[in-house]
Amino acid sequence: MTGLFPRVLMRYLLFMDGLRQNAIWVLLAILLCLATLLIWSPRVSNGWKRRTSRAIGSVLLVMLAIFSIPVIFFSVHAEPREHFGFTTANGSRVALLSHSELRDGAATEVTVKAGGCCSRFIAYRYFGDGDDYMGAKSIEWVDEHHLAIRFVRDPSGTQQCFPKVGDIAILCEPQPDPFP
Repeated sequence: MTGLFPRVLMRYLLFMDGLRQNAIWVLLAILLCLATLLIWSPRVSNGWKRRTSRAIGSVLLVMLAIFSIPVIFFSVHAEPREHFGFTTANGSRVALLSHSELRDGAATEVTVKAGGCCSRFIAYRYFGDGDDYMGAKSIEWVDEHHLAIRFVRDPSGTQQCFPKVGDIAILCEPQPDPFP
C-alpha cells in the first residue's frame, strides 16, 4: 500500500508540527480579529454598550501589541527545523523526526501517526545543551507495531523516550557518545 496514503499521513504530521510551532501566531491573529471587531462593533447601539465595546477592544489591541513584541523578537531568532519521515513497509504508519540545532544545544522530537483518524503521539522528546546526534539513520520501523529509536544519552538535557505510544511499542536504544 504505497503511494497516496503515506504522503497524506506525512502531511498530517508536518501540519501538526507546523501548527504547534505557529500556534502563537494563530492566537495573535484571532485576538487581532476580535479586537478589531470589538472596536468596529457594527451592530451595537450608539449608547454605553458601543463605548464599552470599543474600550475593551482598544485595551485588547494595546495588550496584543505589548505581548507581540517579545513574540516577534524571539520567533525571528528561532532556528529552522529539519524533518525526516519514516514509513512502515506497507505504508500504514508514519514517524516524523523533527530536529533543530540551537546555538548551544539541540531540540528533537519524534512523532508517530498511529491507527485512527486523528491520533498523533510523541514517542521521543529532547531539549538540552548538548546534542542527541539523531539523523536520518536513527529511526527504523522493525515491523508495523515496533519502532526503534537510536539516540545518544545526554546527561545535560531532558530526554524522554516513551516505551509505548498508542498501539506501537517503541524500542529506545541509547548509543555511546560519538565524540567522548
